[in-house]
Amino acid sequence: MRLLTALLLMLLVHAPCGSSISWADSRGESLSKWINERGRVAWGEPPAKCDDLTFARRVYLDIVGRTPSVSELRDFQDLGENRRDVLVERLIFGEGPRASAYQRLSAENLARHWRRVLIPPGTTVVGSPLTLEAWLKDAFAERTPYDEMMRDLAAIRSAGEAGGYYQLLGAQPENYASQLTRSTLGVRIECAQCHDHPFVDWKQEDFWGLAAFYGNMRGPNDAAASTSSEGSITYEGKTYPAKFLWTDQPLRDTASSPRARLAAWLTSSENPQFSATAANRIWQYLVGRGLYADVDNLDQASPEDRKFLDELGHRFAHDGFDVQGLIAAICKSDWYQAESLEATTEEVDFQRRLKVLSPEQVFDSLEQALLLPVGRVDPGAARWTGERSQLVNRLSETVGATPEDYASGIPQALMLMNGQLTSEAIDLDRSRLLRAVVESPFFNDRDRIETLFLAVLTREPTEAERTALVQFVADKPAEKSQKQAYGEILWALLNSPEFVLCR
Repeated sequence: MRLLTALLLMLLVHAPCGSSISWADSRGESLSKWINERGRVAWGEPPAKCDDLTFARRVYLDIVGRTPSVSELRDFQDLGENRRDVLVERLIFGEGPRASAYQRLSAENLARHWRRVLIPPGTTVVGSPLTLEAWLKDAFAERTPYDEMMRDLAAIRSAGEAGGYYQLLGAQPENYASQLTRSTLGVRIECAQCHDHPFVDWKQEDFWGLAAFYGNMRGPNDAAASTSSEGSITYEGKTYPAKFLWTDQPLRDTASSPRARLAAWLTSSENPQFSATAANRIWQYLVGRGLYADVDNLDQASPEDRKFLDELGHRFAHDGFDVQGLIAAICKSDWYQAESLEATTEEVDFQRRLKVLSPEQVFDSLEQALLLPVGRVDPGAARWTGERSQLVNRLSETVGATPEDYASGIPQALMLMNGQLTSEAIDLDRSRLLRAVVESPFFNDRDRIETLFLAVLTREPTEAERTALVQFVADKPAEKSQKQAYGEILWALLNSPEFVLCR
């Protein structure tokens, strides 16, 4: 046990701390060059680039939601000098030999992330958010422009539309208006629900003016007709007319329905708050921290804080609100590919920190690394036996507010250390990964250890780690004990903090 503790400590020490679109533009080429140049104006020269394996781990996690397999890493190394750009295009746009799988995984991963944007951790919901996630998945799979997706959310005519988002938020106009403006405009206006906002200029009439757009909306189980109409709402005896933010004038145009007008104003390419908020959230997801860090309070940013962000948002809008194109551009940029910096008190203009894997990314990476069965017909497939749901639910208890927040505690650690997945992973009779590694006639001990590191941590062991672990195996008295030693090494890798971090 002392030796296993030493192995974990070794890993801890090594773990780092801290409009129409042209073919090229749709793959982020020109936008990526602009990001590189604009970033140098804002921050100076970018940090050194991360190594290829670190880059591969990042883009697989960020785009398809899991770590790469060892064979995928070998294929990546064979892609040639421009391998990073080629990999980004394969993962995002579904090109190459695994096209259909990557397209499906990318849509699922984006849907999971955006579901958390629309329904942040800790939000009370009515029903299962998987209905919203399925709706988002279909939209991302079809490469629906971002403005169109959000326009559908804003212009709903019934509680069941757009993945049932309105129903999930309790079928209350005030809940819907506050969450929609937070997620799409980066404005937290709910503090003005009962009184004028104490810290910013939002008034009670601003809050209820937004809720009024949904004044006549009812949940599917509401028997009584609403006492309000679309375009007005009554709260504590006072009736509020619908109005947009940043104006004192109520909505007067009658050419179309109030919600249709809200949706058009909200998602307009001329609305810088909308495009900037979207770009900020995508940048935060990929790099770990928004161009303006407080993504839910963008209205409090100064003009200087917003300069780079507003320009990026404008380009996002000009390119047709193409989410995949923006992701490709950021992933190809020097700033995304920069080395992660260790925690420091030194003031730097730009720094990339470690990101924490989402609960689904943890499971899907375990599934990939351990070569678990994935078919519904396989009785041992953890994805369908309830083990995935159990793990995701437990890890979801500590999901942070930003990708940099690491809030897991003892229950989550114990689940990974002692859970059924981990127990089976280190059992020679049941572990596909261990059998493949230990029984390969072409591997020596150094090869076996390197393969375990690549499968679990997406990196090669340091020379000190390799030497120590080869000796650890050699010190076992018998062949069976030596094979079991690889299970202990695998257990240490799976339970290292490095496994649940994106470096």
